[in-house]
Amino acid sequence: MPRGRAKKDDAAVPLPPDEAETVTAVALPEDDFLTSLKEELQRTQKLATTRAEEDPSRRAGVNRRLLQDLWEIHNIFEDLGVHLTMEPSQTLFATFTEFPQKWAFKDTFDFGAVQLLELKDRAPSWLGSGLKVWYYPDPKGRPRLRMVFEWCEGETYHKYSGWMRVIRQAILFDELLESVSVVALHKALRELVLAWYTSHVKNDPAVLTDHLKEHYPKGATETKEAYRS
Repeated sequence: MPRGRAKKDDAAVPLPPDEAETVTAVALPEDDFLTSLKEELQRTQKLATTRAEEDPSRRAGVNRRLLQDLWEIHNIFEDLGVHLTMEPSQTLFATFTEFPQKWAFKDTFDFGAVQLLELKDRAPSWLGSGLKVWYYPDPKGRPRLRMVFEWCEGETYHKYSGWMRVIRQAILFDELLESVSVVALHKALRELVLAWYTSHVKNDPAVLTDHLKEHYPKGATETKEAYRS
C-alpha cells in the first residue's frame, strides 16, 4: 500500500549542532611569561639590527694589517721550505708583480667582510696545526677578536666514529675589536712565530706545543676525523 505524504508536523527535525562548533575561542590573559618573552624578543631584534648597521671600517683596518702580516709570515716559512696555506687565499686580496714577495692589495676586496683568517701548516707531522683568527660577539653584542694556535694532540679511537684527532688550542690574543692594538697583535704574533719557526728548524713540534702550554691559556678542545690509508 503506497505511503501517504508526510504531515507537516512529521517533517524531520534538524539535529542540534555539534557542541564543538558552538564553542567560542576566548583569549586568555597574558601572564609574566608571555610579557617577558616578548620584551626579550624585541631586545634580540634590536640588537641584531644594531649589529647589521655596524660600521665595518674598524674591522677592515685590522684585517688589512693581519692579512699583510700573515702573508709575510707565510713567506718566511716558505723560505725555510715549510709550506703554509692561507685563508682567505692570497689570490682574493692581492695582486702580484713578482710572486710571492712583490704584491699589493686589491682595491675591490671587501676587507670588512672577512670573519676568519688562517695559516695552516702543511708540513709532515704538523697535520691539524695552524694559526686562526676570528671575530665573535660578547654577551653584550660587542665584537671581539680572538687569535689562537691549534694543533693535534694525538688520536683516540671511538667505537662508532673510528679514529679521531684531538685538536687543542692555545689562546694567544682576545680583545674587544674597538680596543685592539696593532702593537699587541704584533707582540702575540712575534712570540708565536719565534717558537713556531724554531720548532721547524729543530724538526720537533714539541718545542712549540710546550711553549704554548706554558705561556698561554688553554682554548677549546675538539675531535676531528682522522684520515687513514
